Amino acid sequence: MIEVLLSHTGYLAGGFGTNLLISVLSMAMGTIIGGALGWLRARRILGAGHLAHLGTNVCRNVPSFVLLFYMASMIPSEVTISGTIMAVPLWIKATLALTFPVIGFTSDQARGYFEQRQTGLSGAGETFGIAWVQYFLIIIMASATASVIGADEIVGRANIIISQNESAPFLLVTYLYVSLWFLASGLVLTGLVKALVRVR
Repeated sequence: MIEVLLSHTGYLAGGFGTNLLISVLSMAMGTIIGGALGWLRARRILGAGHLAHLGTNVCRNVPSFVLLFYMASMIPSEVTISGTIMAVPLWIKATLALTFPVIGFTSDQARGYFEQRQTGLSGAGETFGIAWVQYFLIIIMASATASVIGADEIVGRANIIISQNESAPFLLVTYLYVSLWFLASGLVLTGLVKALVRVR
């Protein structure tokens, strides 16, 4: 079983690359939009602040798993651009679904950051940074749910490998191996953050 898994390591690594791509893009888009909402909430601009608060609540409270199926169903599989038919990859739909909870999270964190800056409190940036990294780890784990809509990521690829050898021990070992990829990514990211903190 170990030899079979090792022979498929490159194949699984390609799938995990998709998980990381989904996670990075979700965090990037969600941070930009959520940061803007948090700024509006901290400024308490009449009208805009209320809309930002409403948008934050929607993004924060709708389950990403539900959004995943919503995006998969509502976004067309193909779009026509300048007369050319282009397929919409499933990983893009998964990215959009995971962007929403990031928006809600970042809006809350950004609001606290801007309010602390307004009052002159120190450490606002570090608090935001640590929370952001922790949520990034959560999003990396959540990217595995993209397999339920058929996205070509590591769990989906693991299921293909398992289908070629449907024994229970092989299934357990394969999923354990996949789990190690997520564990390793979390340890690496956490280690990088600790190293940056020490440098500062």
